[in-house]
Amino acid sequence: MLTAILRRCLPTILLLGGASALLLATDRSRSHRALPAVAVLQQTSSTVLDDAVTGMLDGLAERGFEEGKTVTVRRFNAQGDMAQGNAIAREIVGGPFDLVLTSSTPSLQQIASANTRGRLRHVFAAVADPFSAGVGLDRADPLIHPAWLVGYGSLAPVDFTFGVAQRLHPGLKKVGVPHNNAESNSRRFMDLARVSCRKRGIELLEVPVENSSGVIEAVQSTIARGAEAIFCPGDTTVISAIDSVIGTAAKAGIPVFTVNPGKPDRGTFFDVGFNFHEIGVVAGRLAGDVLSGADPATMPIRETAGEIPPYLTLHRVAKGIDRTVWRIPDDLLGQARYVTDADGVHEQPAAILAGPFNEPEE
Repeated sequence: MLTAILRRCLPTILLLGGASALLLATDRSRSHRALPAVAVLQQTSSTVLDDAVTGMLDGLAERGFEEGKTVTVRRFNAQGDMAQGNAIAREIVGGPFDLVLTSSTPSLQQIASANTRGRLRHVFAAVADPFSAGVGLDRADPLIHPAWLVGYGSLAPVDFTFGVAQRLHPGLKKVGVPHNNAESNSRRFMDLARVSCRKRGIELLEVPVENSSGVIEAVQSTIARGAEAIFCPGDTTVISAIDSVIGTAAKAGIPVFTVNPGKPDRGTFFDVGFNFHEIGVVAGRLAGDVLSGADPATMPIRETAGEIPPYLTLHRVAKGIDRTVWRIPDDLLGQARYVTDADGVHEQPAAILAGPFNEPEE
């Protein structure tokens, strides 16, 4: 009796078993085909942050994670709006992503705030001083950080930059500086600038700004107070308005210098800083290692300066500069990676910027 029942049920059992095996095989196939998903957040559109993002994706590709082929990438841009950045960060952390890349200090902070439970692994770049960003890092020990968070700091040499300004104009006494005190990276740059300028006998004419729309008014204010040049620190708000800063300063006949090299012919007289595409590449390689299984908790927070040297750009025909006052020494010209003149931009690949790049003590 039992044997007869089993015989009658056998086709059904085999059919169900086959269907289950097919479903299991299909599920495994889907799982195998699913690509790692990466989100990218940047605070605004600028040459520096765009270059960093491009570099990060290039670095990922070097590790075998090529966009559209072996990894899916979705890009987000807060367009300079902090509230929007916070909302995007929450969306990313709650979304279907395996890892998030951030470009800029505000983006680092926004994701870190939304990701306090460590749902996503997070790699950052284009951050001047991550240790002052309030995201759980310890300057004394680079291995102290949230277990899911790692990346690169890229603090450009501020005192060296003011030293270049004095070499170009030995009598320099007043420099205007618009800055957004709400940005931790900007506060760090300003602290270093104040120490440097006290040592060098330069008066900083500071004007705080809250958003990019207030930058030009701030620049005009410093010019009215006698600024002989405008310094743009590593400040996302100010750099997002760099073209307007350059135009305003040129009309007043004074140069602009920064610690954020961008396009060498954009109009700044000189820039000292890092190649942000190169910064992005090393961060992208790090992200690729994490996607491949490396544990971020075992990785130290790194400093770009240890792997990528800063470089100098000089614009010999920048508008609004009194050439009888601002002069470029031949030896400094030879150290510039990029030189812009009436014939265009010239790269000097072998140029090495002579340090030291350490900051003076308070």
